[in-house]
Amino acid sequence: MIKTLRSTLLLIVLLALVQVLSCSHQYRLIEERLTCPSLWPFYRGDLASRGAVCEGTFNGKLDVVWKRRVSDKPVGPLTLYYGTLVYPSAKNRIKFFDGLTGDYLGYLKSRGTAQTGVVVLDSLAFFATSPSKNWLRCVNLRTGMLVWKRRVKNATAGSIIVKNRIIIGSTEGALAAYRIEDGHLVWTFETEGACSSPPAYEDGKIFQPSDKGILYAVSPADGSEQYRITVEGPIVSAVAVSKMVFVTDLLGYVYGVDPGNGTMVWKRKLDGPIWTTPAVYDGHLFVGHSGGQLVALNEESGEILWQFDAGEVIKASATVVDDYVLIGTMGGKLFSLNVADGKLVSQWQLDGAVAYSPVTDGERIYVATEAGAIVCLGEADEHLTATADQ
Repeated sequence: MIKTLRSTLLLIVLLALVQVLSCSHQYRLIEERLTCPSLWPFYRGDLASRGAVCEGTFNGKLDVVWKRRVSDKPVGPLTLYYGTLVYPSAKNRIKFFDGLTGDYLGYLKSRGTAQTGVVVLDSLAFFATSPSKNWLRCVNLRTGMLVWKRRVKNATAGSIIVKNRIIIGSTEGALAAYRIEDGHLVWTFETEGACSSPPAYEDGKIFQPSDKGILYAVSPADGSEQYRITVEGPIVSAVAVSKMVFVTDLLGYVYGVDPGNGTMVWKRKLDGPIWTTPAVYDGHLFVGHSGGQLVALNEESGEILWQFDAGEVIKASATVVDDYVLIGTMGGKLFSLNVADGKLVSQWQLDGAVAYSPVTDGERIYVATEAGAIVCLGEADEHLTATADQ
């Protein structure tokens, strides 16, 4: 009896050890993955921060394809590259998951919380860590080796790569450009107030908001100011750029701004403070606010087209996949709505608050919660559906 008990305990220990080891390997990029498309490489999908993928097979249904329980919450925006979901972890690690199956591919030590999220170009990963670490790092994903690092104090969540330079903001009131090959500081642009939201880029201009309610248009070549515009309240989310620059503020206003000269074309007041970036698709803007509504506006006039009451605070920006718009709430609900009329197509109750936007490859939706759950939703395949802890 004692011998049997010892054998059982030994088996349990061995299985636990195998589980730990299988979840502890460092990530290495393999060549085969370089052939996979990267439809969400930046914090809002593209350089213009539109939050939309206009091609794919997503049908609006929120069936669970796979889900994973991780031991920590996300500390920055999720990204997708080469078919891989990148998860910046609160435990000083960046975790990588296969986008198709949810298989855990390994981790990268971030040596601090990677609050900016991760941007990948070819085999190079770029991320900045929070105080007191305050480093912007470039890591080779093939080898896991540090290529370079530079001091960046209080980096803002989200960064972009423009013309072979990584552009990143700081709550110290600065926007900076670094050469991606060696981390050389190319230019710095000082702002009034904190850059509490990340930059966006379109048509030769970088658009950087500040919490003093100022939107700056900056040259990517030398960091010179092209123009600035002041709005009613503090800006705490990125702008989205399409035919116009779309800005939101904490007083609940949405603005349409001419990207060429900064002239305000229209503004619209919504019924709650706005912490989110508009998603832009097919002449529509989709804006969630803390009053619990997702509002669709006409891109050219700012006219309200429809409103959907989510019933809970919205902090994460909406995501659009072709004919469907996705919105998550701080109560853990995820809704899929028809773009044209806001009619509910599907919904799902998640475990934990949705503080960061869902990301998508056009076929599947990936969302992470504050409770440490990662869920992939879309058209379920019984051969792929999986649940696991990591």
